[in-house]
Amino acid sequence: MSKDRMSASRRLDVALALVSQGDYIAAIDVARAALAADSEWDEAHFSLGDMYERAGEHENAIEAFRQYLMLDPADRMGAEVRLTLLGATALRDRLPPDYVRALFDDYAPRFEISLRDRLAYRGPELLFEAIRAHLPNMPRPLEALDLGCGTGLVAEVLAGYVDAIDGIDLSPRMINRARAKGLYRTLIAGDITDIPSEIGSDYSLVIAADVLNYLGDLAPALRAAHARMKPGGLIVFSLEEGDVFPFDLGPGQRFRHHGRAIGEWLTECGFDLVSDAMGVLRQEKGNPVEGRILVARASDAFVHMAGDLIMPVDPDQAAGQTLH
Repeated sequence: MSKDRMSASRRLDVALALVSQGDYIAAIDVARAALAADSEWDEAHFSLGDMYERAGEHENAIEAFRQYLMLDPADRMGAEVRLTLLGATALRDRLPPDYVRALFDDYAPRFEISLRDRLAYRGPELLFEAIRAHLPNMPRPLEALDLGCGTGLVAEVLAGYVDAIDGIDLSPRMINRARAKGLYRTLIAGDITDIPSEIGSDYSLVIAADVLNYLGDLAPALRAAHARMKPGGLIVFSLEEGDVFPFDLGPGQRFRHHGRAIGEWLTECGFDLVSDAMGVLRQEKGNPVEGRILVARASDAFVHMAGDLIMPVDPDQAAGQTLH
């Protein structure tokens, strides 16, 4: 670390302490002093942008985030997302993968405590309830693929109901946490829109709990999942619903998807809708966050499951149900 970076780091620490006290104007002054000591420190530019945005100085925030991107084109801190929410750049079809990877690598040690204890997260349980009735009639061995597996919360819920479960996640640190639970047959750090060859095929069940919210265009992930599924296999996933077609980016930096767009993506990627229900995924700032829990069937062929034929349902009849 250079002498200038050391000086800049001390000043930025002070600025961040002032932010925690709500004194954004003073924090901005100290952060600018940090950049005077080291103008090439990307993190300081990003932090300054955040401070400007908190202070309501949006034009200055936009400039600071753009300076950050010049120094870190990979965008590990998510400046492009902030620029999108500020209306300064066009909406892309997914969050930057390097940003998502860095976000969850950092989040991994406190992920479960935050989700379960603070946010009352119930995504895996809602997905399980959506497919529970189908599980006894599915042929064995029943192999499942967990997309965006995180620390393994889905595997905990499915333990005893499937014969094997594999997982994939962008974050290596999340993968390490999941591996320590000993519930997965295979775990791979990778992108769910371009699933590595180490992940198998012919899955009867694919699960995506609160991961497709980080993608705008769902077609690449749905196509990749379909390519790894048995004909007639089930996919179950959660989404947050939006009013903008086909999707928009919410203030929580997650995509919200329009219902008609979801149906079009499913059809395009070879799926028939089985069920579509609403449920409370988690709490944010004391308010319930509702999501859609969708089950769809890979439609290459109809499959008899122990005498039961799973048929596509009318989307108008499927919609509007509620999971508890």
